Amino acid sequence: MATIHKRRLRSGELVWELTHGTGKDRQRLVAGKTREEAQAVLNQFNRQLALHGDAPSGDDLDNVLGRYTAFLKTNRRYGTQRRYVRVLQTFHDCYLRAHQPQIKTLRQLRPVHIEDYKNRRIDGSIVEVADPEVGRRETELRQSLQTSSPTHTWRDNARFGWLGRKKLRPAVSPRTVNYELQVLSTYFRWAITRNVLFINPTTTVERFRVSKQALPKFLTSEQLKKLFAACSERERRLFMTILLTGMRRGEAVHLTWADVNFELGVIFIQAKPEWDWKPKTDERIIPISPTLSEVLQQHHALRRSDGLVFPNKEGNRDIHILPKLKKVARRAGLPHATVHALRHSFGAHLRMAGVSLADIADLMGHKDLATTQIYAKVQQEHLRKEVAKLAPLAPDNTPEERTVRLLPESTPKDKDQGS
Repeated sequence: MATIHKRRLRSGELVWELTHGTGKDRQRLVAGKTREEAQAVLNQFNRQLALHGDAPSGDDLDNVLGRYTAFLKTNRRYGTQRRYVRVLQTFHDCYLRAHQPQIKTLRQLRPVHIEDYKNRRIDGSIVEVADPEVGRRETELRQSLQTSSPTHTWRDNARFGWLGRKKLRPAVSPRTVNYELQVLSTYFRWAITRNVLFINPTTTVERFRVSKQALPKFLTSEQLKKLFAACSERERRLFMTILLTGMRRGEAVHLTWADVNFELGVIFIQAKPEWDWKPKTDERIIPISPTLSEVLQQHHALRRSDGLVFPNKEGNRDIHILPKLKKVARRAGLPHATVHALRHSFGAHLRMAGVSLADIADLMGHKDLATTQIYAKVQQEHLRKEVAKLAPLAPDNTPEERTVRLLPESTPKDKDQGS
C-alpha cells in the first residue's frame, strides 16, 4: 500500500514523499511540495497499481526511449517515426541532459520541466538534434567537392544543390513547439500504458496560441491560366493532373501507369511496398474526368517510362516537382505556387461549383470532415443572399441627390425676406 508523508531534503526543502513496498522492493519518490499535489500523485499511483498489479517501474530514460522507438517502428509509418524520434531526442539529449541532469527516470518529470522546455525551445536556447543520416550525406558531398570539381550538368546541380538547403534554425515557431508538445504527450501516454509513468506531465501545460488558417491558399482561374501558359507541354500535363485530381506531391511522384485505369475511368491511390511508401491517409479512388482523360492519354502516348507516370529524365521518381512549379510560377509572375496550392485549388473550385463537403472529403482523402471545412468559406452564395436582405436599409438615389435633399427647401416667404 502506498502512502505519502512529509520529508525534509538535505537542502532543507520540505516536500511530500510517496513510499511503496518494504525492504529491497521499497520505492520512494518526491510526490510534490503540497499535500494536495502529493495526494493526486498517490491516487494515480494506486490506479496504476490496481490496473497492472505492480507499481510503475523506474526504468532509466534511455531504456524507455529505446522501447518506444521499437514501438514506433512497428506501429507507425516511417515518416511519423522519424519525426517523433527527432523530437524525443531533442527533448532527451538537448534539454534533459543539458539542463536537467538530475532527472534519471520519466517519473521525475513535472509540468514545470515541460513548461521550461517550451520556453527554452521558443527563445532558441535549445536547438533540435541533427539527423545523423543528413550529417553523413553532407560530409560525403563536401569531401567530393574538395577532390573533384563538379560540372554544371543538371545531375550535379541536383546533387550538390542539396547543400544549400535550409539549416536548423535556433528559434522555431509556436506551431512547431505545439507539435513537439503533442509528440511528448503521446510518448507519455504510451509510457502510462506500459506502467513506466503514472501522470502525464504535459496535461496542465498550455499550448501557444496560433492563428488558424481561415482560407485555403488556392489559385484563381486567372492565375491558373497564367500558370499553364508558362508551362512546357510536359509540365502542363503534370500540373494539370495534380490540379484535376487533388493529389498530394508524394502521390504524384509515386503514381504508376498500373494505377491509371482508362477503362474504368479511375486512378488508384495505393501503397507502393517496393518503395516503402504509403499514402498519407487511406488508399482511395479518384475518378478521371473527360479533360483529365485527354491529358493522360496524350501523356501516355509520349511516356518516358512504362512504370512511373511522371518520371524524371532518367526514368526514376521525380523528387523535384516543387522547384519546377516555383520556376514556372516565377515565369508566370505569380506570387506563390506550391503543389499543395494546386491541391487546395482542386477543393476550393469544387466547393465553388456546389460540390458537397462530404464528396470533396472523399475525393481528397480526408479522414475527418473537419479538415474539409476549410473549403466551406470559399462558397459565399448563401451568405450573399442573406446580406442582400439589408438592401432596404440603403437608399436607391445617388450621393448627389441625397445631398440636395438634405438642404432645406426655400419657400416664397424666405425669398421675400431675402429681397
